[in-house]
Amino acid sequence: MKTTLIFRLFLLAVSLFTFLPHTATADITKWSLPDGAVARLGKGTIDDVTYSPDGKLLAVASEIGIWLYDAHNGQELNLIVGHTDEVYSVSFSPDGKTIASGSTDNTVRLWDVQTGIEKLKLTGHWDRVYSVHFSPDGQTIASGSWDGTVRLWDVQTGLKKLKLIGHTDRVYSVHFSPDGQTIASGSWDGTVRLWDVQTGLKKLKLIGHTDRVYSVHFSPDGQTIASGSWDGTVRLWDVQTGLERQKLTEHTDGVINVSFSPDGQTIASGSEDNTIRLWDVQTGIEKQKLIGHTGGVYSVSFSPDGQTIASGSWDGTVLLWRVMPTGDVTFQRKGDVNGDGIVNIQDLVLVAAKLGQTGTSSADVNGDGQVNIQDLVLVAGALGTSAAAPSLHPQAIKMLTVTEVKQWVSAAQQLDLTDIMSQRGILFLQQLLIVLTPKETVLLANYPNPFNPETWIPYHLAKDADVTLHIYAVNGTLVRTLTLGHQLAGMYQNRSRAAYWDGKNEFGEKVASGLYFYRLTAGDFSATRKMLIRK
Repeated sequence: MKTTLIFRLFLLAVSLFTFLPHTATADITKWSLPDGAVARLGKGTIDDVTYSPDGKLLAVASEIGIWLYDAHNGQELNLIVGHTDEVYSVSFSPDGKTIASGSTDNTVRLWDVQTGIEKLKLTGHWDRVYSVHFSPDGQTIASGSWDGTVRLWDVQTGLKKLKLIGHTDRVYSVHFSPDGQTIASGSWDGTVRLWDVQTGLKKLKLIGHTDRVYSVHFSPDGQTIASGSWDGTVRLWDVQTGLERQKLTEHTDGVINVSFSPDGQTIASGSEDNTIRLWDVQTGIEKQKLIGHTGGVYSVSFSPDGQTIASGSWDGTVLLWRVMPTGDVTFQRKGDVNGDGIVNIQDLVLVAAKLGQTGTSSADVNGDGQVNIQDLVLVAGALGTSAAAPSLHPQAIKMLTVTEVKQWVSAAQQLDLTDIMSQRGILFLQQLLIVLTPKETVLLANYPNPFNPETWIPYHLAKDADVTLHIYAVNGTLVRTLTLGHQLAGMYQNRSRAAYWDGKNEFGEKVASGLYFYRLTAGDFSATRKMLIRK
């Protein structure tokens, strides 16, 4: 069935979600491309489509390579080639800088998003690699293969960490849980299996499908798994017990791909019946049926803001479907504590600053008369709805510390917060903690540089340490020692947290213009950089 096809990117405007099934009948129009350009040409079937974490890019796995498109205007940005056969699956790293791909050539490859250059080639599978997925911390890649195994790879070295054996036939899909501790896999053998990431041991075997399982996907709160099967059903499973919660049966042919919306309220499923269906997670009711593809739908992917679905098909097209968020609008509005029209890290900081206060306050999000950890978690939940990931909030690095976020997570986990919004908030805070915790200790360039008369020296600590900064003249003479004391792991880079030097020596005298060196010692780490005073 592989033929050369015109690769079209379309924008399909569809009406708002309703709770009664209906068919989307809005006109299909070509994406508006800059400078009057026409839609690009492509070849072959579309096996996978996924958004970058910031929602700006679309990566499309196809017969001839990996296409990168601007997700907003449809402009073709790059075609990444290197695999020697069809690319089945693509996955962005959490920071959006790397793409992993799996192929019929039996390899997993890592690519630099900016340059398209291959970074690593991972070999070990002896049959085609049908699915790849990055772990939430970006350190591990899972791959599922027709050789019947799931393998875990170290992103930095490309070395195999674990080989998970248990399926009795081809593995079609792998997906990490949001906390990175569990992997789900779906197989031709008709089962879904859950694996412990640390040990590689099987946790659960989910039985219910009557044919091959093509797709598995964790809910954002990690409590539910959706699976799509050739038996024409979508099934929802309880992660803790392995029991089936819902069985969704409106498709008239095999279900190839399933995906949760970012708010966890909706599931999209793509099928060989050429349709995409949207389901309410709580009730299992079909919300909407999207019609436009002329071949089986092999991939469905929500944009990070939940307002768009990208679908890829055997017909050689990618379609974009404009949808509106269906839930939590009230919470998002309440989460806008400072009333600037958006929910962002500033709102989280404002609630944190008012913890313990009583009386009427916009920071009292749940309206119980006091500002407490529940309010903070609800704002975090609204953040999790309105944005793809904590890494997309660069102001968090300036406004928050590892210590305070760790305290928030600990306090929230001690409460019995079982509602979806709170669960999403706790998950967001956990992910935020990962973002704020550096992977390695580094000494950064001082600013300003050259400077007169003062400068700030930023650094990152991967773990708690006693920190000291020594400043030397170019001849090696010690000019000043700054004892910063015991510092907790985190990023010390804005002016309120970075090391500060006023340009004076130990005697309070201003030093002369010229070149100086500064050396940071933190535990067993030390590093030296240079700076220039210019008067």
